[in-house]
Amino acid sequence: MGRQNVIVGTAGHIDHGKSALVERLTGVHPDRFKEEQERGITLDLGFAALEIDETTISFVDVPGHEKLIRNMITGATGIDIILFAVDATEGIKPQTIEHADILSVLNIETLIVVLTKADKVSEDLLNRRLSEAREFFNRFTYPYKRFLTVSIYDQHSIDNLKKTLYECSGLISSRYTSHDFLMRIDRSFSVKGAGTVLTGSCITGQIKTGDDIEILPAGIQTKVKNIQVHSKNSLSASAGDRAALNVTGVDKNNVHRGDIAAAPKVFSPAASFYARLKTFSSISKKDVIKHNKSYRFLIGTYAGEAKIILLEKKSLNAGESALCKIVPYKPYTPLFGEAFFLRSLSPQITVAGGRVLSITNFGLAKNNLLTLLSCMENGKAEEAFKVLETNIEGTFDIPTLIQFTDKKSDEIKHLIKKYFISAGRTVTPRKYFSKITDMAKEEIYSGNTVSLSGYHKYFKNSENIWKIFRENLIRLAEKNGYTYENEKIFKKRKSEHEKLADEIYEKMSQDVSLSNAANLSSFLNISEKAAANALTILANKGKVKKLDEKNFIRTDIFDNFIQLAVKTAKQEQYIDLKKAKTIIKAPRKILIPLIEQLDKTGLFTNKDNKRYLKGDETAEF
Repeated sequence: MGRQNVIVGTAGHIDHGKSALVERLTGVHPDRFKEEQERGITLDLGFAALEIDETTISFVDVPGHEKLIRNMITGATGIDIILFAVDATEGIKPQTIEHADILSVLNIETLIVVLTKADKVSEDLLNRRLSEAREFFNRFTYPYKRFLTVSIYDQHSIDNLKKTLYECSGLISSRYTSHDFLMRIDRSFSVKGAGTVLTGSCITGQIKTGDDIEILPAGIQTKVKNIQVHSKNSLSASAGDRAALNVTGVDKNNVHRGDIAAAPKVFSPAASFYARLKTFSSISKKDVIKHNKSYRFLIGTYAGEAKIILLEKKSLNAGESALCKIVPYKPYTPLFGEAFFLRSLSPQITVAGGRVLSITNFGLAKNNLLTLLSCMENGKAEEAFKVLETNIEGTFDIPTLIQFTDKKSDEIKHLIKKYFISAGRTVTPRKYFSKITDMAKEEIYSGNTVSLSGYHKYFKNSENIWKIFRENLIRLAEKNGYTYENEKIFKKRKSEHEKLADEIYEKMSQDVSLSNAANLSSFLNISEKAAANALTILANKGKVKKLDEKNFIRTDIFDNFIQLAVKTAKQEQYIDLKKAKTIIKAPRKILIPLIEQLDKTGLFTNKDNKRYLKGDETAEF
């Protein structure tokens, strides 16, 4: 299976044995606070780890009672496997149902349902509880489900659970993939003599001691002094790890639960974002989701109020869904596909869940935005890019990959190249770029003097895209005989000398023997001085190449000869005067200096007037 880190989240009704089960598996009780030990419940997230071969299985043991459901949602975010505890003496309970509804939103593929306290019931009751559990959990579409009975006093059942956890660890596929580090922060505290420590689950990438990180949304820049992974000192932490980062120069009071620690200048906090929202089928009529109303909003390790703006309807009844805009009371840094939950403010029950589809509207009109969100939701990345290309004029930034899509990097790079002109993460649609280019070309070709500064407004939000447009336009203009000077493009009248040079250039393509001033003078009935002056103009423009003291050849013909000479030498071991005649029809006065030019390329070695490609000199010997 190879080295991997797996996060297992435990869930279930209060006192159904989750913490005791984790302690039996790992030897570590996940309750961290004295109050928890005294009350016998898990108030906040508890963490413990189990090592099996090369797999580290971290357990996120979360609360099971209603008042602390917020922490349960926090612990459920970022996990790979759900370990769901159901007390065999009690069976399915109210928070069993609520936890199951919440977890069904998280896109976790593997569910292990464990009937705990199996030693306290009869075999008949245990089998009945197992059947009830199967019936209840089979309503949910987890690709992988396992059902086990366990007693913490039965080593065989504990070993069987460990084996199942290890086997399920090999089934994980739905993780965020990015080389850039991101950790969801769930605690910030000070350690005497060390400073501020941030703890959380590493979602993507890797962090090493001494690395710079950024704390978002505040944008605080800091450096990592020390790292602990699963309570042990480490030089690094990676995706899947539970980590504690000791950072420099940061006041613990300036870092909050729900913030992220991340690679600098990569991720973008959002004041609002767009999502698919679905109400749970178990909610009552009075708990319907209403347009433009605020709810308790829970995502990642973040909890606070958010306004819900429904984009397709005015309200959502039980079991209904809609696209929506979410406006949290402070910025958050969401990832594409990240799950979130809504709880009513009174009474406090979890009423809906959803998944993030976009952290920006890209300036699209509502109908186009709905089309884009639908494409993103259904994995139609190319169709989404077509919506952006067709409906956006100007420049805009594409978010970093895992905030934008769940597609592979190579696929997205290909689509960006296909539909956009890009400079880093800033892009402009190719259709728009072509439209402005055509507008400028029309003005240039009309004979007017065109000021480039007049086109800056079309790309004013990105100097890098403007630079690409400007250089492309200058290149097109010069290729078509226009002049660029002082940020202006215009048609410069050619002198008689330049007109003659253009005529000679055309004649040299028809007959390579027209290679010197004397030949050209005789052929065109002009003075040798005029012909020589024209050749100098062409040489200065790089249009012709000087072969010897008298003779010139068009640069494009020369370059083609070099390419064919290399090909001939590869195929026939060498090239000489005779073989050169098969490449280009020219008199000896041209062929001899052409052959000699091969020596100046650095590609050939001359032996007895035969030119061998370097490295192949001994081919005949």
